[in-house]
This record gives sequence, C-alpha cells and structure tokens, in this order.
Amino acid sequence: MKKLYIPFVILSILSFAVRAQTNTNSDSEAAPFLGLTPDARSAGMGGVGTALSPDAFSFYHNAAATLFSKEKGAVGFSYAPWMRNLVSGSALGSVGGFYKIGSKQSIVAGVRDFFHPDMNISDENGNITDKFTPNEWVIDLGYSRLLTKNLSMALTLHYIHSDMGSYNGADAASAVTFDISVYYQRKTSLVDSATWSVGLQVANIGSKIKYADTKYDLPGKISLGGALNLPFSKNHILNCALDFGYQMIPSGSSNFYAGIGAEYTCMKYAVLRAGYHLGDKDKGYDNYGSVGCGLRYHEISGDFSYLLAGSDSPLKNSYQLSIGIGFGLFCSKK
Repeated sequence: MKKLYIPFVILSILSFAVRAQTNTNSDSEAAPFLGLTPDARSAGMGGVGTALSPDAFSFYHNAAATLFSKEKGAVGFSYAPWMRNLVSGSALGSVGGFYKIGSKQSIVAGVRDFFHPDMNISDENGNITDKFTPNEWVIDLGYSRLLTKNLSMALTLHYIHSDMGSYNGADAASAVTFDISVYYQRKTSLVDSATWSVGLQVANIGSKIKYADTKYDLPGKISLGGALNLPFSKNHILNCALDFGYQMIPSGSSNFYAGIGAEYTCMKYAVLRAGYHLGDKDKGYDNYGSVGCGLRYHEISGDFSYLLAGSDSPLKNSYQLSIGIGFGLFCSKK
C-alpha cells in the first residue's frame, strides 16, 4: 500500500504546481537563459537529460537522479558561447555538483552566469548617450531523497538575479523559483548490469521577475524522459535517451519539444555522442542535430559538443565545453 501511495502524492504535488503557475495572463518572458542546456554531455545528445544517468550537472536536468550515482559526489564546470554567429560576447558559464549524504539523501548546488556584451543607450535622435553591461545569474540549491529502492524525488530552489541597467527607472530584479523532479530506475535482463530509467521534471515554477513597473514570467516547463543503459562489457557501454517536453510559461512562448540521443563509451576512456532536437519553428525554436565527444581518465572527464544547425539558424556553430571530476577519486568507496 505504501508503494502505491508515494507515487500518488508525487503526482498530486506536480499537478498542483502546474495549475498554480499556468494561471497567468502574461505573454512576456524574462531570463530566457534559464532554458539553455548547461553541459556538453546533454547538448551533444540532442538536449536530453531528464532520465539520463547522473553526473555533476544533474542539478539542471533531474536532481533526483544523483542518488543512483556510483560516485559519492561530483563537480563540474561548463562554458558555452551563445549565438556567436549573430553577436559576440554572449555566453553561459555553469558550475554545479552533488554530494550524497549516506545512501538515501543528496544535496545539489550550482551557479549559472549568463554573460552579455556591452549594450548602447541612444536618445530619440539615435545618438549614443551611454552604455551598460547586463548582468544575469542564478544560484541553484536542492535536496534529493530516496523514497523506495528504485524511486527518488528532489526539490531544487533557484534564486535569479537580473540587472538590465538602471536607465528609465529600472532597478536590478530578482525572483525565486523551484523544480520538482522524480527519477525511477530498475535493472533489465537485456545484458548484465543493464538498467532503464524514467524521469519527470517540472522546472522554473515560482515568482515573476519585475523590471520597473512590469512583471515578466520566467520560462516554466515540464519534461518527461526515458533512458536505457547497456554495458555490453567493462569497455563498451551504450546509453540511449529520449525526452519530451512542453514549455508552458509564458503562454505566448508555449511550445512542445523533443530530443533523442545516444552515448557510446569505448575502452572506458573515449566517449562519442550524437542526437537530434525537435522544436516548434512557429514559436521560433529550431530543429538541429548535435554531436559530441569526451575523454575519461579515472574520474576526471572532459566533454565537447557541437550543434549541427542550419545556415539561417542563430544556433549555427554553437559549441560547448565541460570539465568534471568525481569525488570518488579522493573518497574511499564502501
């Protein structure tokens, strides 16, 4: 009876969060960088991650997955120039990680900083009178708990700071949002030690952000994913993942999206990735392919991804770099 009760409570909480946040009439969006993929691994697999095996950047995709990591903890750094074909100086920098407390709890934390280029301020005649540099960042902090042997749940809080300049009476703005995520993993008999997993995340639910006298919505979304981990041997491992998502807030930017990706680890040291992301072009979201690669040395990793976007896409020539390290390198394993 207890096993049936827990999923019911989880779904009830998620349903309430979605209904509460979708009761809005605003069509304007702020801090769109919150919707960017912060790590090269996920970016190289078409943006999937809701049910992907845990790593240092699980704070963004699904913090509940961290309890199924074989490592005690991990930390990572990622850097991604953004729309560099259109404007120089825009980039997303991310630092994140997790640490397990015993076998049933973990904490996740991260910081994301979106770098903007300098922007000019002009008068009514088009003369440049001043310039400023927008400043936006978010602090992420979350807690994960194992509910049953195969099921975990997490709550992640985000504090968002956005400074778009002080002209026209606008001050720096802030907001607080949260994510609720669920992760379920089981073994499968396809090959020895193989597992499948399902993940669910409702993200960026909370307060609006206010500039001057106007309030703006933050990009709230819900995503559902599945993944299959196939370790054919110690030297050859295949990961496949599929995500479906819906950006529900603001209503003017609502759209469905999906991603599919695969990851192949060869000889424990080399990793190859590929994927495809589907977006709603009518809403301004592109379809694109992605490729990626990585190197592993014990518990130190380096990853690279590249988006295969069309010639007219603002995502053309976008790439991402990530570096990660597992705490198991310094902590003895039980």
